[in-house]
Amino acid sequence: MKVFCLVTAGLLALVTTASAQPVITAGSVTNGASYLPGIAPGSIFIAKGSGLGPATLLQAPSLPFQTTLSNTSVTFTPVAGGAPIEALMVYTWDKQIAAMLPSTAAPGDYNVTVTYNGATSAPEPATVVARNFGFVTQASSGAGPAQATYGGYDLNRFTTGTVAFAGHNWSLHPAVVGNKLILWGTGAGADIKSDTTGGSSGDQTAAGAFVLNIDGIDVKPDYLGRSSGSPGLDQANFTIPAGVTPGCFKNVQIRGTGFTSNLGTIAIAGAGQKACSAPTLTQSQLAKLDLGGTLTIGTLTLLKNSLELTVPTLGTIQSKSESASGSFAKYTVDTVGTANFSLTEIGACYVYQRTGTSQQIIQGVPPTPLNAGNHLTLNGPNASNVAMPMLAGANDFYSASLYSNGFNGIGGSGTPTLTTGTYTIAGTGGTDVGAFSASVNFPGDLTWTNEDTLPDPIPRSSGLTVNWTGGTSGLVAIAGTAFAQSGGTQQNPIYNASLFTCIAQATAGTFTVPVSVLSHLFQVSNDSSSGSYGSLSVFGVIDPTQGQFTAPLTAGGSIDRGFFAYSVGATKTTGWN
Repeated sequence: MKVFCLVTAGLLALVTTASAQPVITAGSVTNGASYLPGIAPGSIFIAKGSGLGPATLLQAPSLPFQTTLSNTSVTFTPVAGGAPIEALMVYTWDKQIAAMLPSTAAPGDYNVTVTYNGATSAPEPATVVARNFGFVTQASSGAGPAQATYGGYDLNRFTTGTVAFAGHNWSLHPAVVGNKLILWGTGAGADIKSDTTGGSSGDQTAAGAFVLNIDGIDVKPDYLGRSSGSPGLDQANFTIPAGVTPGCFKNVQIRGTGFTSNLGTIAIAGAGQKACSAPTLTQSQLAKLDLGGTLTIGTLTLLKNSLELTVPTLGTIQSKSESASGSFAKYTVDTVGTANFSLTEIGACYVYQRTGTSQQIIQGVPPTPLNAGNHLTLNGPNASNVAMPMLAGANDFYSASLYSNGFNGIGGSGTPTLTTGTYTIAGTGGTDVGAFSASVNFPGDLTWTNEDTLPDPIPRSSGLTVNWTGGTSGLVAIAGTAFAQSGGTQQNPIYNASLFTCIAQATAGTFTVPVSVLSHLFQVSNDSSSGSYGSLSVFGVIDPTQGQFTAPLTAGGSIDRGFFAYSVGATKTTGWN
C-alpha cells in the first residue's frame, strides 16, 4: 500500500532520450504530492526538466535512501550562505526526479541544482518551509479526486466495484458519514526518526495546528504524521463528519501553520447508496472513470460580459464583450474533477487552489483536445453563419469575438449580437469529431444590483451577500478569484491562485457566500500591475442538466457528453482582505 502511494506521487510515461546537460524547468521544484511550491524538511519533492537522469526511470532499490542514484544527485545551497545539503534520492529519470530533503534542513531560500553524469544544471530557486503538507490525487497531478483509502486495499471511488492492480484486488466504493479515510502525502514537517529507518515521531496534529476541511466543515485529523516504514511519506487519517452532503466532488483540503494544502475531492454517497451522485454524469460514466477510463466531452459556450477593471493610474475602466467558443476533448478523472461542469451543485460552493498561467488556472487540468474541423459556425438572432475558427496554437479550441466596445468606448469592434432567442452552433466534422449541430435558448440579461455598493477590498471575515435581478430561466454562478504572482515575467506571469464558485437558483435573487468559503482566498489588493489582484463575477448560467447535445466520433460511437452553456453577467476586479 505504501509503495503504491509513493509511486503515484509523481511517475510519468517512460519514453524519452536523456540529454547531456541537466535543465530544471522554472518553478518545478515542488512538493512531490501537491505540486505546490514550498518544500518542508523531511518531505519528498520533485523537479521537472530534461537531462536529469537516465532514459528509463529508476527507483531507489532499498532503504535508506542515498544521496546518489544512477549518477543523479540533488543539492540545496542556502542563498544566505552555509553548507550545501545533499537530498536523498527516491527516483531518477530524464524528465523528472524525486528526492527527500533531510529533516535537518533549515527553512529559508535555496538554490537547487541537479547533477547527472558529472554535468550540473543551472540553479533553480526554491523555498524551504517548516511544514507544507500535500496529498496525492488519483491522477498524480495534485488536483481532482484524492487517492484516499479506508485502510488496506480499499479505495474511495465514485462507484462500488473491484479492480486488480499491483497483484492485489482493490475494493472501490464511495464514503458515507462516519467512515474513516486516509489521505497519503508528504510535507508534515521534520522527523529525524523517519529519514533513514522509516520510523515516526507520532501524531503532529497539535504541533502543526493541522485542520482538515471537507465540504466546508472543519475537522481535527485523527492522526497526521509519518507513515511508519516509509521515509518522507505522511498520512492524514480523518472521519467523515455529520453534516457533509453527499456528492461525487466534495472538497477536501488541509491547512496548518503557514500553509494550505492542494485542494482535492472525495466521493461521498448517501446511506445505503452504492454510488455517489453527479448531476452531469451517469453512474456508468463514473464507473468508467473509476477504472481509469476516459470520457469524450464537448463544450460550447456563449458569453456576454460587462467588465469593470480598476487600474491605479487610470481609475475605473469599463468594457462590454460578447463571444462564442467551443471545444471537444478527452477527459481523465482529474480533468473531469476540475472541470466547470462537474463543480455545479445548487446552493453549494466549491473552492479551488491552482498554480500556472491565468488560462491554466481558469481551465483547471487541461484535457486532451479532439479535432472537430477547421471551424464551427454560429447562427441565431443577429448572427448569420458566423465563423468560429480554430485558434492558432490553442489545441483545437474554436472561438469568435462577436462584439467589444473596447475600454471606455475606445477600440471597439463588432456590434451587439447576443439577445434573447435560440442560437445554434454546428460543425462539418474533423479528424476526431463528425458533423453535429446543437442549440440553446439564450436568456435575457442579468443585472447585478449591489455591484457598485460592495467595499474594495472585500472582507473575508464576514459573509458576502450578492443580489441580482433577471436570469430567471436558469442558475446564477458567483465566482471569486485571488491571483498572486509567483514566477514568470510581467508579460507571461505564473500565479498561485485561490478561487471559489457558488451556484444558486436565479429565481432566488440573492446568495450569501459564507466565511468558510471566503477564508480560502488569498489576501490581495485590487492592483493587477502589482501582480496581486482579485475579481468577483456574477453570471446567469444554464443548468448543466439542460442544453446537452451529442456528436458522432469518427472512430465510431458518440461523445459521452455535450454541454451547450451560456454565461451572461458582470465581472469586476477587487481586493480581498
